[in-house]
Amino acid sequence: MSAAQDVARMLTLVPWLLERPGASLAEAAAVFGVDEDTIRDDLGHLDFCGLPGLGGGALFEVTLVEDRVVLTMADELRRPVRPTAEEALRLVVSVDAVAEALGDELPALRSAVDRVRAALGIPERSADVLEPDGVAALPLLRRAVREGRRVELDYQGRGDERPATRHVDPWALHVVDGTWYLQGHDRSAQQRRVFRLDRVAAARLTDAAREVPPPADLPPPRYVPGPEDLAVTLELSPRGRWVEEAVTADEVVVHPDGSATLHLRTDAPTWVARLVLMAAGEAVVTAPEDLIATVVRLARAAV
Repeated sequence: MSAAQDVARMLTLVPWLLERPGASLAEAAAVFGVDEDTIRDDLGHLDFCGLPGLGGGALFEVTLVEDRVVLTMADELRRPVRPTAEEALRLVVSVDAVAEALGDELPALRSAVDRVRAALGIPERSADVLEPDGVAALPLLRRAVREGRRVELDYQGRGDERPATRHVDPWALHVVDGTWYLQGHDRSAQQRRVFRLDRVAAARLTDAAREVPPPADLPPPRYVPGPEDLAVTLELSPRGRWVEEAVTADEVVVHPDGSATLHLRTDAPTWVARLVLMAAGEAVVTAPEDLIATVVRLARAAV
């Protein structure tokens, strides 16, 4: 079992035990599909979990009497979470981005955005999504995947001078690193293809049914840098080193003061520019010049 599965199980185990004081190890093991020893190990880990500082009064309290479990929370943990201004703004922008993509299909999402803004005290126009690339075609493509119908895409690949029409049996939609992708069977190439939605100039839903079904195993697309992709150099401060985890770097040069220089290639320069803006001055593009200009343009638009 992976570490991610272990963490997911423990996160679910906490509210389950809080609602069922005195539940037995056997009951918990049966519900979560593991043995009793695994639940004992989880409880041992939870005994050291709580608020930052992990001092007395800030930890979960686990009591095990024979095979019965009682989990309680410190008073600090019962208080509602109040995000910082930066965390609140990031949450609102994230929800706004989802609403831009799915607002028509999920009308309740708009009211949810308003409630989040009201709860966090953020005025309506204090944060906006700039250039929500690729979301215009998303509702139509979601419908095509759901109904199993073929689509026509006016799509401009990396090597195309202008968009070309592709006839696609759609399989699935994914969002990876902030970019939407459609996976499907390209009927012209007679091959499986991945289409970036920000390169879709137009999409049309046809009456033809999808003929090629999706494979049983369809993992999300994973970007692999190519030799023709744009070469980028980023300078990261010690606080901006988190950017390393968001990109696939060819080389990372760490400096004595904890800062770093990243050399990478990308086929999504606008996404890299937005990543730099998110770093709020802790990441700087030093090459190429075109990408520097893109960062300046987006920053000015945000201001």
